[in-house]
Amino acid sequence: MNKKIGLLALLALTLNTSPAFAESEGSMAKQALMLPVRMVAMGGGMVFGIPVAIVRRTGARSVGFSEQFADNIGGKEHMIPLGMASLMGVPFGMVVGTAEGVYSGGRNSISHGWEKPFSLDSFSMGEELDSH
Repeated sequence: MNKKIGLLALLALTLNTSPAFAESEGSMAKQALMLPVRMVAMGGGMVFGIPVAIVRRTGARSVGFSEQFADNIGGKEHMIPLGMASLMGVPFGMVVGTAEGVYSGGRNSISHGWEKPFSLDSFSMGEELDSH
């Protein structure tokens, strides 16, 4: 029985004298403190970033579809075919752009909101809308 107590005491002494990993403890504490910030940043990215992404995608898709349809009826360089094509291009662009904007805005808010909280990319305002 005394040998068991001696072995436990020796084990306790070796555990207490082991080196402390201050860097890992500091980064773990930082990660724990950053968790609420990251969660709020992701939520803010969802609330504000998704509508921004929808507007950006809808505009780009509406112009793209209008030019594509105008090329089929006379060319996008001329105003009349472009105006006629926009009657179909804008609604198509709104439908496709809304779906893409919800996806891209949600994706940006999650990925960038976690990596770089409250950055322009997390609110879908960066240079590239879908930067991943």
